[in-house]
Amino acid sequence: MLTEPKIITKPAQPYAAIILELTQPEIAETAPPLTDDVIRWVKAKGGKMSGPPFFNYVAFAPGGRMTMQVGMPTTTVLPRDEQVSTGTLPGGRYASLTHTGPYHELHEANMKLGTWVKAQGLTLDGTLVGDCYIGTNRIEIYRKDPGEDPSGDPVTEVAFRLAD
Repeated sequence: MLTEPKIITKPAQPYAAIILELTQPEIAETAPPLTDDVIRWVKAKGGKMSGPPFFNYVAFAPGGRMTMQVGMPTTTVLPRDEQVSTGTLPGGRYASLTHTGPYHELHEANMKLGTWVKAQGLTLDGTLVGDCYIGTNRIEIYRKDPGEDPSGDPVTEVAFRLAD
């Protein structure tokens, strides 16, 4: 189930993340286990989490290689190291929808939001290179794991940051 897309305002958010370069078919096997690694790293550095885990697609070309972050929001920006990157997700206007259903349906949710953004005449942040946005923030926020929602399905917010 998908909610209707809408525009929301998000505050800037400190985070810690592991950066990956991979193809879309590799995401399901490679990325989710790294969430626990990020959580352990934040705790080991004395940091505190301030929300649910997220994936942020910062360079995305359908069918090609992409760069993504497997991250956790934190209360402060922690010092980065060779294993984990830290920083601040930018605040601002985001196009957003919520997907309640299996993770394998998230590609469809992302495509629906992207189509809606174009239909509204909106522009995503980042730099367009061909049909790929570089340096953008296309975020999947994993609000509820399977079993935490009455439906038994995970609940995921899909949010794309809009250009200023």
